[in-house]
Amino acid sequence: MNKLLALTRIQLKDFFSKYTQQLNIKNKFLGKLMIFLPIFILLPVIQIIKQLYDTFLLIGYPELIITYVYVGATMLAFFMAIPLVISIFFYSKDLSLIATLPVKEDTVVFSKLASVYVYLFGMGALLFGTSVGFYAFGDGFNLFYLLMGIVALLFLPVLPMIFATLVIMPFMAVIGGKSNRNLMVIIGNIVLLAVILGIQVVFTRVEMDPASLQKMVSQQDGLISLVGSKFPPSIWLTKMVRGSLLDTIWFLLLNLGFVVTLKLFAKRLYKNALLKYNQQSSTGKKGVIKYTQSSKKMLLIKRHLGIIIHNPTFLLNTVLTLFIPILLFGIYTAMGIMSLETLRNPMLEPFAIFIFIGIIVSPSIVGSLSATAITREGKAFWETRVLPISAEENISARIQTTVLINGFATAALALATFWILPLGIIDIILALVASAAAIVCFATIDLIINIERPYLNWSNPTAAVKNNLNIMISLISRIVLGGLGYGLFKLVPDLSSRWMLGIFTVLLLLVYFIGRKLVYGPYKQKFIDMNI
Repeated sequence: MNKLLALTRIQLKDFFSKYTQQLNIKNKFLGKLMIFLPIFILLPVIQIIKQLYDTFLLIGYPELIITYVYVGATMLAFFMAIPLVISIFFYSKDLSLIATLPVKEDTVVFSKLASVYVYLFGMGALLFGTSVGFYAFGDGFNLFYLLMGIVALLFLPVLPMIFATLVIMPFMAVIGGKSNRNLMVIIGNIVLLAVILGIQVVFTRVEMDPASLQKMVSQQDGLISLVGSKFPPSIWLTKMVRGSLLDTIWFLLLNLGFVVTLKLFAKRLYKNALLKYNQQSSTGKKGVIKYTQSSKKMLLIKRHLGIIIHNPTFLLNTVLTLFIPILLFGIYTAMGIMSLETLRNPMLEPFAIFIFIGIIVSPSIVGSLSATAITREGKAFWETRVLPISAEENISARIQTTVLINGFATAALALATFWILPLGIIDIILALVASAAAIVCFATIDLIINIERPYLNWSNPTAAVKNNLNIMISLISRIVLGGLGYGLFKLVPDLSSRWMLGIFTVLLLLVYFIGRKLVYGPYKQKFIDMNI
């Protein structure tokens, strides 16, 4: 037990130090203050939870907020746990050190999961903790509800964290010795997400059956069962918070069962997965040396593409963010919430061009690839310093790589959606021009952010592309430019959609040329002077 506590303490200290280090803020006080940044980002979500609570309170079932938010928070925690488990166990680069310690395999597994627990607990505190607060204080203070809600919050990360571990570790063990294991990681994770979402869709369709709906609502605790039927532990938890001893026992036994299961299989998981899938070992595949003439720019672009393709975390994050509209549309269509006829609704025709541009430009809005173009290289950044290339070529290759990736995603989304919406040929051309302007604009200003705030000494891939303040800053730039476009709409509401899109395209190009002047001007010298 002492070894477990000591190793857990080391892992947690390492987690918090790396978290503030990943934000890349030199001021220590400001770095600690930035830990609370997610609170400000999730303020709109908290407002939504408040509105949901008010709605449930009006119909006389305020406890539904506990069920509803717990289901959502658990699903979100599971999806967050997948890349965290992969990153912390298989790409943290501390396996060679931990393997020499006189500790058991289950001690290593649980100590590493401690940092995952803290991460998921923070997310749960912001979402589920908010719902507990509204429920305990909303209709008069109830100390019992508050205490039981805190107990539920403490257990919230356990199920998704251990379930993700029990699924991911055997999968990584199977592909550990494969030569194309990185590709299999991507395919496996996408299939896993598809299966989970498919199960959700099946349950949702069953609930939407009128006969089942009426029968369920007519029963005692029918609404709670309706909301939590996709995830029965949420029903036990809700009744636990309300004081049901039997449901408290069921909920605690479920969590204990998951912990014991992981304890029993920890040794086998450690040996079969961690030792087999060693990120520092070679897969044994022999390469072929080819001598072909190619331009330096093309070689640099291939290098940056290779950094993304050959790292499962980078590739999975890139693919999912580039095609978010297709994923959402597929999910909503399967659930019966949306269909192609929804987009063809005549009432949406005046806004069709804006819907189209919003869909095809989403890869540039959400991707923020240039904001981590330098960071993704990590300590390998020094390689470009010794090559016979100029700073201009180095910088432009990074921008062009982002333009190439986002351009491909935009073209794919345009081909998939232009025939659905009621658009004319001029509308499509204007939207494509505007999206091209957005691609080069965001690719350029995002690289300025990365040059201003480089972070090369990251400990795992997740730290490079997710837990990074550069991503948040780049998203703020999108919000500012989007606010300017909305302000134009409010100032001149009678302006046609084509003219409005044309003016906004000119604004994007203006920002691009300013950014280009900066990146090849003062920021070129900053790039040259960057410390490795």
